[in-house]
Amino acid sequence: MDISYENAGPDRKTLLLANTGAVVTEGDHIVIDESMLDASNLMSKLPTTQRSSHEICMASRTGTNDSETLHDHFVFDTWLNPKGKPAQRPLEDSQVLEEWFNITVIPVNDQPPVLKTKAPSLSVVQGDTVALGPENLNVEDLDNPSEDIQYTVVSKPNNGYLALGGSLNESVVSFTQAQINSGMVYFVHDGSRASGVFYFSVSDGHHKPVYKLFNLEVTEITISLVNNTGLALEQGQTSVVLTQESLVAETNGKNTTVHYRITAAPRYGKILRLDDQEVNQFEQEDLRTGSLFYHMTALTSGQDSFEFTAFTSEANLTNQVVNITVKPLVRFGEGVRISNGIVVKLNTGFLNATELASLSVSDPFFEVVSHPKYGKLVRGKAKAGKKTEPLGSFSFQDVKQERLSFELNANVTGVQELNDSLVFILKAENVPPARGEFRFTIVPYDPSLDLTTMSPILTTSSPFSQPLNQTTVFGVGTALPSLSTSLLSTQRPSKTHQKFKGRNRWGNTNRNDSAGTDTTLGKPTLSKGDDNEISFVNTPVRVESYPQTSSSLILVILPLLAMLLLVIILVVLVLLLRRNRKRKQKPVTLKPPASPSPSPSTPPAYNGQSQRSAAVPTVTVTPLSPSSPALDRLPPSANQGLVSNSTSLLLCSWNGVDPESSAQLIRTTPPTLQQNQYWV
Repeated sequence: MDISYENAGPDRKTLLLANTGAVVTEGDHIVIDESMLDASNLMSKLPTTQRSSHEICMASRTGTNDSETLHDHFVFDTWLNPKGKPAQRPLEDSQVLEEWFNITVIPVNDQPPVLKTKAPSLSVVQGDTVALGPENLNVEDLDNPSEDIQYTVVSKPNNGYLALGGSLNESVVSFTQAQINSGMVYFVHDGSRASGVFYFSVSDGHHKPVYKLFNLEVTEITISLVNNTGLALEQGQTSVVLTQESLVAETNGKNTTVHYRITAAPRYGKILRLDDQEVNQFEQEDLRTGSLFYHMTALTSGQDSFEFTAFTSEANLTNQVVNITVKPLVRFGEGVRISNGIVVKLNTGFLNATELASLSVSDPFFEVVSHPKYGKLVRGKAKAGKKTEPLGSFSFQDVKQERLSFELNANVTGVQELNDSLVFILKAENVPPARGEFRFTIVPYDPSLDLTTMSPILTTSSPFSQPLNQTTVFGVGTALPSLSTSLLSTQRPSKTHQKFKGRNRWGNTNRNDSAGTDTTLGKPTLSKGDDNEISFVNTPVRVESYPQTSSSLILVILPLLAMLLLVIILVVLVLLLRRNRKRKQKPVTLKPPASPSPSPSTPPAYNGQSQRSAAVPTVTVTPLSPSSPALDRLPPSANQGLVSNSTSLLLCSWNGVDPESSAQLIRTTPPTLQQNQYWV
């Protein structure tokens, strides 16, 4: 029969005499004859006289070549070509007819099933039910679809059974690759710990079966801690919430509900609920909602912990520990870089425990756990011929007053920097101790990094206005501005009328070592002197010096000893004065002179010269004459008394001595005063 085909040219249709296609068996061949493809009717387009001089030419353009393809075809062009000339496709598409020739392949089952899974196996958790997939078991057959690939269980599993979806309680011994591909084949484990196997065969129904062993690997049900970072309290705090950020456990079993049982309670605290009820067991939900917290009841340790067991209905995890740590309430200088081979003072730019001092109302105390690897922390400055000893402890007052120094000496040859640290235990009143570590970087010494020796002038802003996380390089004798930094007056002190207050015997000026007072910026004040003169009182510059090596105990004992010595001296003076007074209160017996001649026991009569008495303090008396100009300065009454011949000069008096006897004892005519002589 004739079949109509569409020509390559637009809107043209040409009828071939025959184009039925071909049918061939897989792996065989056939001859395409005129019964399958006949284009002789193309000659009818030519005049009768030209038909004998032309022939029909065909050329195949495309086709497929797949041994397992059930349908194939090729595309060809056909045209009329003059006889005797080479077959060449005309340039005009209108003279060419394009056609398809279809080929049908009858398949032949000549390929056996191929197992693509190198090691058929399945991993299953104890007591779990898991579906098999192509990644566990896969067979391909080029001649048959997956529905025709049949599996048969030759030897059943020894730790469970195989089942199909929807009937997991029934064991099956046969299934197809299509069921595996769709996730319908399951392995149900019996809960034992032992691994198992089953033996199977696979066939396409035409070739011999293929036998293989399938491994069943059993994983024990476990509980693992996903998160156990512990708890951290800051000094001054006594409670911290226990949440999933610090403790989380999970399990690979069916039952995912995890319980926690405390097997060893904290030594220095308790685990409480929000209603202050102590607990010894809790759930993961309690951690999620944050309804638990740790409360420290004893402030004697900076470390605590509690042990617990995490468990489900299928497994448990024992001997687990949650660590509880107290963090020091101190601000560290971050990014601190210190030049090597020099002495640098330790100040509040390095360690600042001001908040802890205010909170505890005490002077925080540092116990050194380990000195820097490349140096040591010492007190004061090394003296000539003597080595400094590393400190075992120091106070925050030592830091504020810059009594301590770092002595670093590292081998920085060929390196740019070295990391080092100072580890300590920080203690204060009414807070638990805490372990801390001050980290810094040692860099090679560079003279250009040396700062001025003059202390920086603080502004009126807070001493913490300079951020502590600023990277700073410290040179010789330099320090960060801090609460104890030396201060300069805002006004240049005048050369006259300066008054300095509070200089104590230890060489410090206006310095108070109490924890509650800090040095502040001095301001000039006005002060009136004895002559109502106004003078400026400026705050003096505090001269930094290294005190002698001493401890806080010595600083307390020395003032007490000084006070005790002062009391002893006062007591001795009082006793001496009382004794002297008793001796003076004895009655004085006056003896008349035995003869006019002087004797050793009788004082000589006044003859115009200075007189001395052994019984009373030595006093030199020069009488005034009436014509003395010194008398003009005295009141008239006094002048008359002095120049009178009957006037007696009473040098002194004693208790119990009659005034008349005293007058008789010393009575003389006032002598004449020479020029420039005055009564005393």
